Amino acid sequence: MKTYRFLTATLLAAALSLGLWGASAAQSCCVQAKAKGKDCPHPCCVEARKAEKTCDKCQKDASCCDKAIAKGKACAHPCCVEAAKEKKICEKCNAPAKK
Repeated sequence: MKTYRFLTATLLAAALSLGLWGASAAQSCCVQAKAKGKDCPHPCCVEARKAEKTCDKCQKDASCCDKAIAKGKACAHPCCVEAAKEKKICEKCNAPAKK
């Protein structure tokens, strides 16, 4: 019985840590550059934008903003529109990396 409890607790802890780790992905280089009014200069991102795709290397979990940038558009979410007006990154859709 103790082994079962230990195994259950270990699996639960692993699942929670993986879930938190996945949610702490950093803002992409393209979103950061767009907030500064520029396009990302990384060669992989430039090629991806030409093909109207997201960069598999830099945008593993592409946000709504990443997808819009790939298509050469601005994100239409109200929270992203407000952030763009202030030349900021929408932290609701592009959560900063947790330290």
